[in-house]
Amino acid sequence: MAKNPGVAAHVWCAAQAYDPGDVKALGTFPAADGMSQMLLRMSVTSTVYCLSDMSEPWGFRVGTRDAPAFHLLTSGGAWLEVEGQEGGIRLHAGDLIVLPHGDGHQLRDSPTSRILWLDDILAATPPVNGRLKHGGDGERAQLVCGGFAIDQVPARPLLETLPRVIHLRGNEGSAPEWLAGLIRMISVEMASSGPGAEAVVTRLSDALLAQALRAHLLGTEQPSTSPLRDPQVARALRLMRERPEESWSVPALAAAVGLSRSAFAQRFRSATGETPMRSLTRYRLSRAAEYLRTSEAGVREIALRTGYDSEVSISKAFRRQYGTSPGAYRKASAN
Repeated sequence: MAKNPGVAAHVWCAAQAYDPGDVKALGTFPAADGMSQMLLRMSVTSTVYCLSDMSEPWGFRVGTRDAPAFHLLTSGGAWLEVEGQEGGIRLHAGDLIVLPHGDGHQLRDSPTSRILWLDDILAATPPVNGRLKHGGDGERAQLVCGGFAIDQVPARPLLETLPRVIHLRGNEGSAPEWLAGLIRMISVEMASSGPGAEAVVTRLSDALLAQALRAHLLGTEQPSTSPLRDPQVARALRLMRERPEESWSVPALAAAVGLSRSAFAQRFRSATGETPMRSLTRYRLSRAAEYLRTSEAGVREIALRTGYDSEVSISKAFRRQYGTSPGAYRKASAN
């Protein structure tokens, strides 16, 4: 089973890149009352990739991406498996799964069903009117699959404090009325297949995700290992985002925040779950993708802006991250 990420599937992800001016919020954490007010004003913009009608047997896999993802199961059942986590999660109709960090994952009707890359399924059987049909002749499950972004700048760093998987149980759990009500409305639209159903589902998904994230954040204590709680790690993250063009190294970042190399590397990994250089590379490439999408700057100029010394070096790194060349990415984004 070969991975074949499509260009179009990556275009939306670039829109979620942080702006260098936004990351000043990383250095502080609002007081409880301030956070509550901020979350009440928080809005979410979702992108529904497809409304999926899956018939047993079925299974699809989504690779790791730099944008949050979600799946809402409106009917039927499914199994979710997330990269790096043992075991699977049984899903029932009405369950909402949120993957705040874009971890690779797979969904299928049973733990033994064959899995295909979602990009391959979309290429072989493109959605009709936004609706994807896939699988065999068995019982049907319906899903809303997509990604999202938080619009309000100060709220975005809160995503870093969220767990890898948020599982909100719907009809078969003790779902609050707001969740059950939104799921019922989305289920009705999914079943109708009428004109404009995709647009209605997208707007309802905005409300659903915003409410779900508010409820989770207000009901969960922030972990002590959050980068928001470690001032040196927060400072290093700001430096990476404010000056991505600099030739940063682990020793240079450690010195800039007043730590030894080993202490900095350990604290950074503990707070973020990844190495400093991996975090820097991910941010540089997301900025490069944003430049490709929103500006007319040449690839060499973008390379220099984001810390790469040549068009060749950024092209190689970009292809590893996004599965396509900078030029092809820009063309797909324009289309």
